[in-house]
Amino acid sequence: MIVRKYPSIRTSVLMTVLAATGMAEENVAVDWRLELLSRENVSSETSALQEMEKRLTPSEEGLENAAARLGAEDFHTREQAQQEILKMGRDVLPWLRRQPRFNDAEVRVRLGQIERTLGADGRWMKEDLLREAVTSLLNERLGRKTDKPAGSLLLETFDHDAASLAEGYRRFRFKAGKGMTGRVSDGILRMSGNHPDDGDQCLLLDAERVTGQKTFPDSFQIEARLGGDPGGEGAYHVGVSVGSVRVLFHPGFPSGGFRIERVDDHKPIISNTAMGFDPPAGKLLRMHLEVRRRPAGDVEIQAAISNGSTVFRKSAVLAAEEIGILDHIGLERSGRNGGDGLFDDLVVHLGDP
Repeated sequence: MIVRKYPSIRTSVLMTVLAATGMAEENVAVDWRLELLSRENVSSETSALQEMEKRLTPSEEGLENAAARLGAEDFHTREQAQQEILKMGRDVLPWLRRQPRFNDAEVRVRLGQIERTLGADGRWMKEDLLREAVTSLLNERLGRKTDKPAGSLLLETFDHDAASLAEGYRRFRFKAGKGMTGRVSDGILRMSGNHPDDGDQCLLLDAERVTGQKTFPDSFQIEARLGGDPGGEGAYHVGVSVGSVRVLFHPGFPSGGFRIERVDDHKPIISNTAMGFDPPAGKLLRMHLEVRRRPAGDVEIQAAISNGSTVFRKSAVLAAEEIGILDHIGLERSGRNGGDGLFDDLVVHLGDP
């Protein structure tokens, strides 16, 4: 089966810290924000960014103007209007939801598509990253103060091919059982399935390597697209680990079998739970985790996994001794049999959402 990929942000940058941490970034020549702007055919000149910021800021007049063009006879005009509204992001949802029913079927269909896209769970879609790039560059250049600092954004898009993960991948280190392999090709991280022995595969990101600190902050968010190829449904799972625990589901398995377990011994902390939909094999789903350490030392994880407009949510409070030190996160595949684990577009936001 061909993987039906979500739209992906293709940048040539390794994993870039949005808000400067003062660390030297080896092997990085281009700021991901500038590269993203280039791909979107947006000039990085300050005056052009200011104009773009105006277009990305929702206004009643701008929305009504774009909505009127959704029913234009020219296909390109309709597409351009739809993209204009999408780029304004989730702030347009209240406007969309109070609109009367349009007589034009084309307008109704396109507005519905926009609402479903923007309403999907997860923060860092392309439109959000574009807005973050424009706003943060202008904040830096113009010395603007913001009421709430955005924090640091770490981005990895797996756009550089790697025939093997044995020596790691850029700033990640690879940990796997004997004979277990992985690779990056066509913008997708693959952890291979069907091995002779049981074991786990994990591409790990250490806090010290990307932030200069021993641990990640007490509050951060992780978002990734992940799934798995068909075959052996239920015999393997994919997910994201935080410290000593991981959040998982089974691609292609009825109701997904969501769970949270310890990394070392697979002991369940939350046993298999129905997600309310069957996560399709061969499709990348969006997983969003909010991680927050509480004053007593335990850690709350809020998980959301979206399959288009359908979203499964689950939260758990983990004892400090269960989750351990928040010094690394990882992309995980576990199980002997089954299809490849598939991963794309990892974003880590350091700080409050």
